[in-house]
Amino acid sequence: MRATRIKVYLPFALLVLLVLALPLLVMISVSFQTTSGQISLDNYRQMILNSYYHQAIFNSLKISFVASVISLIVAIIGAWALTKLRERTKDMLITIFNMSSSFAGVPLAFSLIILFGNAGVWKAVATALHLQDTFNIYSLTGLTLSYTFFEIPLGIMFLFPVFEELSPDWREASQVLGADQLFYLRKVIIPIVLPNLIEVFILLFANAMGTYETAYALTGNNVVSIPILIGSLINGELTANLPLACAFASFFTLIMTLMVLLGNRITRPKGQVKAK
Repeated sequence: MRATRIKVYLPFALLVLLVLALPLLVMISVSFQTTSGQISLDNYRQMILNSYYHQAIFNSLKISFVASVISLIVAIIGAWALTKLRERTKDMLITIFNMSSSFAGVPLAFSLIILFGNAGVWKAVATALHLQDTFNIYSLTGLTLSYTFFEIPLGIMFLFPVFEELSPDWREASQVLGADQLFYLRKVIIPIVLPNLIEVFILLFANAMGTYETAYALTGNNVVSIPILIGSLINGELTANLPLACAFASFFTLIMTLMVLLGNRITRPKGQVKAK
């Protein structure tokens, strides 16, 4: 039995060590070095004092938060509506959403440029109809919109199984026991769905925070964010500075770790109830 466990867990442990733990340790250790290899806190000092870096952090947090909230709201409506359809239609839409959730990066950016760019379809229609068009796809707002194109299908794919498991019998049982609609939502649906909503929000936020290709193809360095800044620091578009890039990556890891811990703390009562 022990030999079987070793055969099962040892490859997995080695994989986690080589793919996750070791790169993470190297990244954190390099973040405390200068470009010459000396131990220093200068990278984190620059992150605190440099206003350009403040803007990158603010843009990343703002885009990720707004895009995740909008996507989550739309995904809730979409996932709920999906459960009301026939099986054939449901399967077809799930396939479409699955493909759409992977449609990001450069292809999505060029599609949006064709639709909303300076010489895009929307500009042509607005000009022909003499409509005032102030929307700029190359701005912070445009970048936030672009994130929702792959975040919404991803949210629907995560939430659909949750809504699919909600049994109509629960509503009938609550009505038989004299509960109104508000009580049913507050005491039955929300306790089941809320932990999943929190987890999906964290996943959407992490996905948006780490998106690089779409942002770079759409705005270049015009809208600075943490992924754009890390890319610039690595390839030398600003000044090649791998330790500073590692410091920003460590900061990103810290944000996601805190969000996961907070999400686990919020959803923990549900797990404790199950454990009892």
